[in-house]
Amino acid sequence: MNTVSECMKHRMALASSLLLSLAFAYSSHATAQPVPRSPLPPRIEPPSALASLGGYVPRVIFDTDMITDFDDVGALACLHALADAGECEILATVSSTRGNASVGAIEVINHYYGRSDLPVGAPKGMGVMGAHPGAKTKVDPAAPLGEKKGGDGGHYKYRKMLADYPGWYRYADADAAPDANEVYRRVLAAQPDGSVTICSVGFLTNLRRLLETKPDDISPLDGKELVAKKVKLWVAMACKYPKGKEYNSKWDAASSRIVLENWPTPAVFSAFDYGRNIFSGRAMAESAAEGRNPVRDIFAENLPTKEQMEKDPAKWHANCYGPGGRSSWDETAVLIAVRGWEKYCNVERGCFRMVGNAGADEWVPDAENGRHLRIIEKVSKADVGRGIDELICRKPQKQ
Repeated sequence: MNTVSECMKHRMALASSLLLSLAFAYSSHATAQPVPRSPLPPRIEPPSALASLGGYVPRVIFDTDMITDFDDVGALACLHALADAGECEILATVSSTRGNASVGAIEVINHYYGRSDLPVGAPKGMGVMGAHPGAKTKVDPAAPLGEKKGGDGGHYKYRKMLADYPGWYRYADADAAPDANEVYRRVLAAQPDGSVTICSVGFLTNLRRLLETKPDDISPLDGKELVAKKVKLWVAMACKYPKGKEYNSKWDAASSRIVLENWPTPAVFSAFDYGRNIFSGRAMAESAAEGRNPVRDIFAENLPTKEQMEKDPAKWHANCYGPGGRSSWDETAVLIAVRGWEKYCNVERGCFRMVGNAGADEWVPDAENGRHLRIIEKVSKADVGRGIDELICRKPQKQ
């Protein structure tokens, strides 16, 4: 059984900081999308290639849907733990969904880790709205919480978080939060050139909107120019290998297509298949309660018990649960964004692209000119899961 003490026993050594330097040729292809197709980003080298330079601490913007699943919570917990250890700096935490409790839930977790002042935001005018993709109606923040009955795609857990932690957030309704476009532009404009890592673990709505922004009083650069100037790396939990439909990519497929075709910086993908069989969260769920902890609450209240899993393990595994907890898609993206891939993974060069009009994607290998990297297993997935648990179980340093 995973416990907090066992997590600490398996504590993973700090990896070398992520620093990327890069160059290779551009090949252009015409596109009918609203944003012109990007040139090929510079070639991505493993972090160790530049480790001798030292001193680089990733500056991270975290972009999450925080709408139905709860690996988002584990990912944000990992990010705060890494920031507490001095391995990264968190610049902003934004939601890629609107008309729901997503921003408030982000704020509750930020508050727990002593970072209530982090900028937050949500998209305006487009993208997934409400309690689940396809809902098409917003969640009324004034409506009584009621009982958990299903049918909301899992968003009940986040509304309950707000009910359980009054005073820990400002925006019960994501629509009341600042525009994510403004948050992105202000944060990026204030950073040194080539210093920002964007870690997206939700829909690509905000990134599409950012690319399409025009020059303004924040920056004379348009969105694509601003990204190219300020962003070092984009790490995404998105897409399905070798092809198929993946949650983050398919539910705002139009935005996914635009971003995948036009993003101007290096990009690394933790696709569905990588995090699927990495399980985490049970160690936190079964840890002793020490004060109020919204991260523990989420895992304790939403993971099946061991007894439930033992009765029908095949059913639970088919639903992306394992002995160690929930599939860890989003957490893996945070690990790569902060620590780099070399410690945990191998990579393949190629390109993810959207195909057809129903939200499907496919991976096209291209060792020479591929614009993306896809992470693949090197360290055992069980060991990666234990490392994630260790981070989730760490106590906040800034409370």
